[in-house]
Amino acid sequence: MTIRLLAGHGRWIAFGAAAALIGATPALAQSGGGQRTDVTPYLGIDQIVFAPIKGDGDALTYTTVTAGVTAQFQNRRVEAVADVQYSHLFGWGGDFADQDIISGIVSGRINIARGLAIDAGALGTRARTDGYSGASTFGSGFTSQVYAGYVGPTYADKLGIFDVTAAYRLGYARVEDDIDRDFPGAPRGGSFDDSWSHMLSGSVGVGPGVLLPVGLVASGGYTREDARQLDQRFEDKWGRLDATLPVSPTLAIVGGIGYENITIGQRSPLLDTNGIPVVSNGRFVTDKGSPRALLYDFDGIMWDIGVLWRPSQRTSLEARVGRRYGSMTYQGSFTWQGRDSSFAVVVFDGIDSFGRMITSDVAGLSRTNLNVMRNPFTGDLTGCAFSPTGGGQCFNDALSGITDANFRYRGVAMQYARQHGPWGLGVGGGYSQRKFITPSGEMIYIRGTKDENWFAQAALNYALSERDSIGGSVYVNYFDSSGGRPDVLNMGAFTSYDRIISRRLRASAALGIDGSKADDLDTVIAAMGQIGLRYSF
Repeated sequence: MTIRLLAGHGRWIAFGAAAALIGATPALAQSGGGQRTDVTPYLGIDQIVFAPIKGDGDALTYTTVTAGVTAQFQNRRVEAVADVQYSHLFGWGGDFADQDIISGIVSGRINIARGLAIDAGALGTRARTDGYSGASTFGSGFTSQVYAGYVGPTYADKLGIFDVTAAYRLGYARVEDDIDRDFPGAPRGGSFDDSWSHMLSGSVGVGPGVLLPVGLVASGGYTREDARQLDQRFEDKWGRLDATLPVSPTLAIVGGIGYENITIGQRSPLLDTNGIPVVSNGRFVTDKGSPRALLYDFDGIMWDIGVLWRPSQRTSLEARVGRRYGSMTYQGSFTWQGRDSSFAVVVFDGIDSFGRMITSDVAGLSRTNLNVMRNPFTGDLTGCAFSPTGGGQCFNDALSGITDANFRYRGVAMQYARQHGPWGLGVGGGYSQRKFITPSGEMIYIRGTKDENWFAQAALNYALSERDSIGGSVYVNYFDSSGGRPDVLNMGAFTSYDRIISRRLRASAALGIDGSKADDLDTVIAAMGQIGLRYSF
């Protein structure tokens, strides 16, 4: 879920004179609040119990040993946050295999010179690959390690009367899943492997009243993604002109028109002697000698018109209607930034893929004051990272129903975060629809079939004293597929208690419940318990 405006998923192109593509603005590029350096490496050990309440399986006990680091840097040139850990799970008995888990988030910016900065970020987490799309990873041996990251320069400054922006982003995404799956709706051959993406964009504009009563921005960009599965390639070239006409000190009419060319192509799978596609480790084997077939080719005009309302520096509302990809599009956003809280809603419509979506989510993360939510029973990210200063993200949507296909991506997402005194609160949620772009007669996804995903999470923390704190989280995710995968409902909640024993030693305990229901698969409900110690250096 990308809340940060003008960044990610192709949801926005160039809206008004403030458009800074891929997330760069003059204010951000030159920011640098107070000095802060906080690096805390740690070691931890946890004892976890998993007890099925409904569904097959026995009670499981395992021990987790963790090494990790949390860090925050903030000065005139550097802004960065990190919460990364490696865990090894030792199963007791033969019912639970040992596991290695790498999870965490890194997000940062280095300000090189006036207006010029280098942005970078990375994500590591796990996702279900056993048919329970979007469900919790707890208690499942069928999970895949997911990685995503990006790096690139941004430039945003004034050159005379002109506002100039430029940005380049190199992105990479990978899903480590080397086991063929055998369950209802298993994506035989359609598993995402990895991809490299490039995003290049720029704009030049003047504000209202400088040369004309209207503000004008000319912008353009190029996006390319190369995915390993069937040597798939996505290319998007576009250019447009946007105008902003103020009608009052706080209200303006906005609109734009442009041209766009999108192509998606891939090679054929290798066929065996019976004419059946060859599958290895859950993925099609590419016929390197086959020509790259064109799956999608859009070439035409795009336009939109709407309103922009900014009653204060803290509040902004924008809504647009237009035509793109040969059909009507509806997009909008609302953001509010308080002294110790933030709220944002975005309505989006674009063409996307898992690789571009997850790297754009990482690129939209805050670089300061980021609260990374973890499951106390696995150490995995729970799906959301909250920030009271804006730039929080929820990754639930990207990690549900991971696929190698491109898709038309529409939906709405929201996030609210607040940190006030001993209280910390985060709420995130949304809805999305993915309509697949595939070859006619493709085995895995029929062209035009769609997935829908609803998700929500709320987290609350409270410091009882300087030594004691409590917290909790509730979550729900419903994945509805018409492309052959099972529909999945996952719900759960947990509560935790932390106590600082000494300056470096901390104890924790947690209780939780998690349940999943999928078509043609057994309902699974489990209770969970955890006790642990963490030593910080």
